[in-house]
Amino acid sequence: MRPEAPPALAVAALGVARAANPAEYARNAPSFFADPVAWLVAAAVERALEASPDDLTAQPDHVGVVALSGDCSAITMAAVAASASRGMVSPLRFAGSNPGVLAGLPCIRWKFRGPTLTLSMPPEHGLPAAAVAASAWLRDGQARHVLIATHLVEDGVHVARCAVTRATGPGGDGRQELDLLLGDRPAAARPA
Repeated sequence: MRPEAPPALAVAALGVARAANPAEYARNAPSFFADPVAWLVAAAVERALEASPDDLTAQPDHVGVVALSGDCSAITMAAVAASASRGMVSPLRFAGSNPGVLAGLPCIRWKFRGPTLTLSMPPEHGLPAAAVAASAWLRDGQARHVLIATHLVEDGVHVARCAVTRATGPGGDGRQELDLLLGDRPAAARPA
């Protein structure tokens, strides 16, 4: 038996943030720390939310987040490893080095409580799986909107992109629009 096909996705809005050094976007505090790439992703999410025709903050229980990055929190992981070799690890930096922080930080900032997923892989390979997960969450009513965010390094510049997605009716399929999240990189083959 073939599983039920997920509903088609519609891309409602896009947001982009770029930086040679993602730490430019960091808003860490003495009692809160997240990897600089997570802050860059959060900036792209913020821009996508501002561009969205729907107010996702009005329904935070119904917003899911998927993040994709081949690097994820490598900047903070390297800092934690260096400090561990000196015999001391900051608990805040340790927590902020988890790759899940890329999806988690937007949830913290905007109080989203839908399903979350971080794919620690190059976005061009993970985007088809992200689309399937987002579609399933929409189909099953676990989310009304899913933010799909990517992080890539293009010519030495960190680029985060975010799409606000929602289910669309029969006949429409915006999954190919998600390729905008990859910049100039081609997507891997999509599941049917």
